Amino acid sequence: MELINNTPYPSLCFHARDQHGQPSHVLVMRATYDINADGTLELSGNQAPLVLTDEYYGEPNRSSVRQESDLVPYKPRCDVIVNATAQAPEGRPALGFMVGVRINGHSGEGGEPGPVILEKRLVVTGPRRWEKGRMGGWKLRPPTEPVASLPLRYEYAYGGECRVNRDDPDGQWIDAAHHLTEEQRATHPDGRDAAPLAHAVCEDNPLGKGFVEEWFLKAGKLKTFPAPQIDAPENPVTELCKRYPPQGFGIVTKAWRQRLRLAGTYDGEWLETRRPDLPKDFDAAFWNGAHPDMQTPHLAGNEEVTLTNLTPEGFLKF
Repeated sequence: MELINNTPYPSLCFHARDQHGQPSHVLVMRATYDINADGTLELSGNQAPLVLTDEYYGEPNRSSVRQESDLVPYKPRCDVIVNATAQAPEGRPALGFMVGVRINGHSGEGGEPGPVILEKRLVVTGPRRWEKGRMGGWKLRPPTEPVASLPLRYEYAYGGECRVNRDDPDGQWIDAAHHLTEEQRATHPDGRDAAPLAHAVCEDNPLGKGFVEEWFLKAGKLKTFPAPQIDAPENPVTELCKRYPPQGFGIVTKAWRQRLRLAGTYDGEWLETRRPDLPKDFDAAFWNGAHPDMQTPHLAGNEEVTLTNLTPEGFLKF
């Protein structure tokens, strides 16, 4: 099939087949618009090219995803992704402040905003930490210094890992029940010989901060531990060893649990009977890369988007 593109937008066609074996011909197109000061959109003179592979802010799989490949056969929902830096109100450094994204439906003739389709807010803080008290309990201390801005990336959200290498003196304090098994060492990303003695990872966000296991605290005889700087106002981090969903406006990596569980089962039966096709239990929602709170039904056009404290001006509507 020949694609004739009479638009200024980069585009590409490719063939795909879903988990049911249904073939399709997919057209992908990317349009770039500039946002004017008055909130109107204008076709950009610099159209961004299609993205053919996932792009990261830093090292692949060790930093947040900046943008994913456009070569996706189908998305059952609309991804709303805001790559932004939180900006303190009026540019004045603050210990904490709110940022937000809201989308209203088409207002129609009256000019009033339509119904809210999406609204998500985050609390951004300066650096903060957990501190162990004299009686053994842990307390979340307030931010130690104000911030004027903070990149809204998952490195600053709840998550992280607990790792003790085999040559670390703290390893002697770790109970054998928390050591990696031979099978875990053999399949560890670092390889069997370089695998750590003990390793626990937040499967929802291994990049973040605040995730910790009791054995790690005891082994390191820790007195302080970093806490996330991006939080959910409706479900803030309040307990040290409690698990929390990571918060953000950006892309959730395919390898993280909330997406990986949608990818289906790749076992011996799949290898023998279906490879390279998708497994039967593949869920097309896997192709949606936005945070679950940032996914909406497919948009119709003429929606109103409001960003709060995500620009130097503090408020942007378009």
